[in-house]
Amino acid sequence: MPARMKLSSVYSTLPPAERKVADFILSDPDRAAHMVINDIAREAGVSVPSVTRLARKLGYSGFMDFRVSLASGTSTIKHESKLPISSSDSDELLIQKLMIGHMTAIESTLRVLDTAGLTALAEEICKCRRVVWFCVGNCVQLAINVSDGLCRMGIDSVVIDNRSVMETYAGCLGKGDLAIGLTRTGKTQHTIDSIRIAKEKGARTAFVTNLVNSVAEQYADHFICTSRQDDLYRICGYETGTAMCALLESFLIIIGRKKRAIANLPFYGAMNPKK
Repeated sequence: MPARMKLSSVYSTLPPAERKVADFILSDPDRAAHMVINDIAREAGVSVPSVTRLARKLGYSGFMDFRVSLASGTSTIKHESKLPISSSDSDELLIQKLMIGHMTAIESTLRVLDTAGLTALAEEICKCRRVVWFCVGNCVQLAINVSDGLCRMGIDSVVIDNRSVMETYAGCLGKGDLAIGLTRTGKTQHTIDSIRIAKEKGARTAFVTNLVNSVAEQYADHFICTSRQDDLYRICGYETGTAMCALLESFLIIIGRKKRAIANLPFYGAMNPKK
């Protein structure tokens, strides 16, 4: 396990002095990897033995052993990692590019996310009679995860992923119901048609997608768009769900707090609210 990962994993268990050392190292691991023990102690405002104790607590024989491990895990994100994916990329470089692509998708989503609209949708879910998710393929498991969480909060929620019944089910919805379409591409016709029909029948509607100009927007009372990364699309052959997954997990926490199902608990608490 890389030194920085070890440091992060034990951080919450460290005493104050060792935590100061960890804070300094994690704030600039590249710099720390080239510093002597006395300099790190001075910068962290602790004694030299505190630095040594931390290194040994992480499983290293001493500070030098720890510094070597720290150096081997720094500067691994090369300039090339931010360039487009190429068929000539090594497996190592491809992995770096893919991981950066996933991070970029989340960052891009956060920059353009309509947080007010997301909050409004969360409030509507808390008040509606029933939530129905319409989706197919890779989006189904995402919808199931959120729907299960809603059910544990006491919200009636169901996922409809059978193409042969989606539109029929949508036609049974009406006032008090909320239909949510979930599709990465924004072009899944069965999902779009289901939202359109639900709206025509008087239900409230929402649509979550990676496609900013999806035709489904005209049928959605709430339109939530996440970011897509073309490089990831080309290499994977399908829309990745990184940003959408992060968005939905955050969304579930918002709903849980509004339902008073969680109070100062991590995401797991949203899935397992207090009795």
